[in-house]
Amino acid sequence: MRFGSMILALAGAAIAWSVAAQPAEGPTTDHYYAELDRQCPESQLQLLSPGQLRDGVDDFMSSLPQDAQTRMRQAELARCSSAGEGVACVNDADIGMIDELGQTDRFAGSICAAFLRCRSQGDCESLR
Repeated sequence: MRFGSMILALAGAAIAWSVAAQPAEGPTTDHYYAELDRQCPESQLQLLSPGQLRDGVDDFMSSLPQDAQTRMRQAELARCSSAGEGVACVNDADIGMIDELGQTDRFAGSICAAFLRCRSQGDCESLR
């Protein structure tokens, strides 16, 4: 009986990981993904892991004026206040704020410049 419970728990964890590893999709990220497809279509950078994308967001955020950085942090807190939300939620909040700031094309360009290509989900080559 314990073995069956363990297998069930492992299967649940695998499903949860696979869902978490998928890129966020929806109105918040649509413009960003469209820009990636326009600026570097062969790179498949929509397959960046949440951690890799976070690195790109952090690099881009540091290039913004202080008031824009503050707005991004506020969006992160407002949208992802629960400890269980994770990095994908923070990325989504930041991408939404980047779009509100009118910087999506510039942000996508910075991601295209930071990564060469992705072969599969999370298997991406960095240019830095």
